[in-house]
Amino acid sequence: MDLGVLLSLPVESVAVRVILASLACVALARLILRGGVRSPGVRVVTAMAPALVLLVVVLAVSTQMRLPAVMLPVEGAGLLPIPVADGYQHFAPMAVPVLVGIWAVVVAVRFTRRSLVWVAAHRRAERAVTVGEVPGDVREIALRVAERLEVPAPTVTVVPHIAGGAFVVGRRAPTVVLDGELLARLDTDELEGVIAHELAHVKRRDNAVASFLGTIRDLAFFVPGIGWAARQLHRERELAADQVAVGATGRPGALASGLLKVLDHGEEAPSPCAAFAPHGSLVDRVQVLVDDRPPPTHLRRSVELGAAAAVSAISVLVAMVVPSIVAGPEREREAVALVWSASVAGEAAELEASDARAFEVYRRTSVAATDQRTGSRVLDDERAIEYRRSTLHACGREEAICPAPESRVGLGMQPRPVIRVDEQLTQRWEATPVADGAERSEGFRMYWLSVRE
Repeated sequence: MDLGVLLSLPVESVAVRVILASLACVALARLILRGGVRSPGVRVVTAMAPALVLLVVVLAVSTQMRLPAVMLPVEGAGLLPIPVADGYQHFAPMAVPVLVGIWAVVVAVRFTRRSLVWVAAHRRAERAVTVGEVPGDVREIALRVAERLEVPAPTVTVVPHIAGGAFVVGRRAPTVVLDGELLARLDTDELEGVIAHELAHVKRRDNAVASFLGTIRDLAFFVPGIGWAARQLHRERELAADQVAVGATGRPGALASGLLKVLDHGEEAPSPCAAFAPHGSLVDRVQVLVDDRPPPTHLRRSVELGAAAAVSAISVLVAMVVPSIVAGPEREREAVALVWSASVAGEAAELEASDARAFEVYRRTSVAATDQRTGSRVLDDERAIEYRRSTLHACGREEAICPAPESRVGLGMQPRPVIRVDEQLTQRWEATPVADGAERSEGFRMYWLSVRE
């Protein structure tokens, strides 16, 4: 009895294309970010490039998704014959698309978890508004900063302790939640910088952007590099919000001082909604705030934006062109098949082994008799299709028809019936080992698959 599984991955499938696009985009984006992109808006666009590229690729191939498939071995002739050392092992696709089902379950779990976090943050803010007490000067600072940033007047509330020091929820009616312990350590200028930073997120609609990228990350969790894009975008959003806050207050040193107090006061496990969550990027933000270099010129911003656009264009081009080149002009590498197979002892296996031994004895007897008479006959190819295990096993089926050898020698003995091979299937699919020695009887193997016209 044969066991095994086959993963068929079409070379030009949407999965392969999005993985190539993500890898190319992340590599190029990291390169230009390290090259010294200084415009906050361009840095944010560059961090968002992997998600945007994935959307473009999916839309471009939406009519030809060609999803991967899982196949299992079947008895006799099947959809896809894979050559192994002792015959063909036939694979047929599973009735239920297992990979799509697993993907849907994982996405549902991630969506549920993200929704629970969002609901918990809003409920916490609502409870804080109900029971919290806010000093009058804090409200005045918040109203003044909101007027400068041209955002709706926020509701400010204070809670005993939150990881990260502060967070904001809502867009049309924003609520800023402050840590009471941290609030007692901030002076007026530092507090103004903290509130300005939170309201800068409202002005920039960063929460909506974070939700968008989180959705893309959940849908494409299997794509390498999407996690880096999410972390990088979070970092760039914080840097950009710092710049907006400094533009409203005119005191970058006060915001940097507030960040250092957050770093000294905060915990290692940040809240998902805490913009001031203590982690390594706070040090980078402080360094940017105290940087005394002049802001980038309009020409520099244009060049940086062009570089970000080139990153996206090159990534899409790689995703669309490389799979077509790998497939070949005649699609001789239509898909790649990852095969695992093994044999389990049983009645059927013992019968097949017995049949195989009987045929082997007959062939050797024929050759031995011929060699004594003429000395010119050599042993038939042991790997010929008519002598393989799956072919011999088909001999026992009713109405079996098999091709006879081109020439027969020996004692005139001939087993009946002769074995038939399903020519339609073997002509439809062709499996070529990726590397030499792939046709092992058991274990993992890799094949290029092509469809014969």
